Amino acid sequence: MKAEDIQRWLVERVAASLELTPADIDVRAPFQHYGLDSMEQLRIIGELETWLRRELEETLLRRYPTIEAVAAFLAKAA
Repeated sequence: MKAEDIQRWLVERVAASLELTPADIDVRAPFQHYGLDSMEQLRIIGELETWLRRELEETLLRRYPTIEAVAAFLAKAA
């Protein structure tokens, strides 16, 4: 899976969670900037696991604190 595809998915998912448009999401802004609590982060990770069909660490969004960083890591780790 390409980083761009993962990034696009994450942007759409975060935007939907916050009732924003994808254009409102900055892929370089930390997840904390958007006020995503730990439960919402875990939901996103769970949905991302399903979409990617692979298990992910619960700490993923803390270790890689931006959409851009998560996408790059997951693309390389594939």
